[in-house]
Amino acid sequence: MNMQVMYQDNKIGQIDSALLDGMLDSHKIKMFMRSDGWVMVGIAHMRGEGGPYDGVDRRGMYGLSQDMNYHISY
Repeated sequence: MNMQVMYQDNKIGQIDSALLDGMLDSHKIKMFMRSDGWVMVGIAHMRGEGGPYDGVDRRGMYGLSQDMNYHISY
């Protein structure tokens, strides 16, 4: 998925979101657009910077287990 970025020379461009981490590591991006607006690199919190998450695992299997047989009706 493409996302809007601002490079260090203040030019705006689009990159594939899979490239974001690498471009951040190589200091090529100054800002990038998130759903809630522009993020300034080095100022705003970004994923992977926080500590352990103590909340509910919303990406888990929600009580499902792999050893159960599920039946889907049509």
